[in-house]
Amino acid sequence: MKKYVEIAYPIYEGMPVYPGLPEVKLEPRERLDKGDDWNGSVLSIYLHAGTHVDAPWHHMNNGKGIDAIPIEDFIYKRPLLIDCPLGPNGFITVEKLMEYKDLHDADILIFNTGYWQYRETDFEKYGNHFPAVSPEAAEFIRKKLPKCKAVAIDTLSIENLTEAKSNGYFVHHAFLDHERYEEPTMLIYEDINPAPLIGKKLISAFTAPLRIKNHDASIVNIIVEIEE
Repeated sequence: MKKYVEIAYPIYEGMPVYPGLPEVKLEPRERLDKGDDWNGSVLSIYLHAGTHVDAPWHHMNNGKGIDAIPIEDFIYKRPLLIDCPLGPNGFITVEKLMEYKDLHDADILIFNTGYWQYRETDFEKYGNHFPAVSPEAAEFIRKKLPKCKAVAIDTLSIENLTEAKSNGYFVHHAFLDHERYEEPTMLIYEDINPAPLIGKKLISAFTAPLRIKNHDASIVNIIVEIEE
C-alpha cells in the first residue's frame, strides 16, 4: 500500500535549535477568547532552525536565493535512503555510498545516520559532534552523480562544522557552488527525520519552500511517498 509521510519536524515555541541560534517564538496577537474577531499569531524563526533547505546564497554572495530556485528542483522521482549509522563526528564516506546499487539513478539522497534518535531525548548530544558528509563524499556526489538534485541529513548540518572552519566550508560549497562544478547546484536539507522511511520502499518526494526573496534558506516540509 502506498501512502505519504512527512519527514520534517513540527515548529513550536522553544523548539531545540543549534546552540547559539535565536530561539523560535510564537507570539499570540489576536485571540477569540479575548474578544478579537479571530485567532492570529506572529512567528519569529531563524531560517536555518528546524527542518530547512539551504539555497546557494547561504554560502555564496553570487548564488541564487531561495526564491530563484526552479520549482522542479524540489520534486524528486527517485529518492534513495542511505542507512549509515555513525557515532559522534563520524563521516559518510564514498565507500558507504557505493554500497547502494541504485545510487547513480537517485535524484535525492536521504542520509539516516541514526542521530535523529537523540533529537527529543538528548539535544545536547544531537546538537554537538554530530555525523556529517565527508568532503570526499560531497565531491563524489557532485561530480559522479549528475542525476542527484539534493541531499538531506538527520543532523543539524550536512558537514562537520569544526572541520568546516579550517577548510572553507568545503562540503556546503561542493553542493551549492554553481561555478566550481559543471552540474547545477544541489540543494541541502538539514535536520530531517528519516524514521518514517526506515524499512520502506521510497517512491517519490517533494517539498514546497517559502519563496522568500533574495534569501539564504527556507523552513520546509518534506513529503515522501512510500510503499509499505
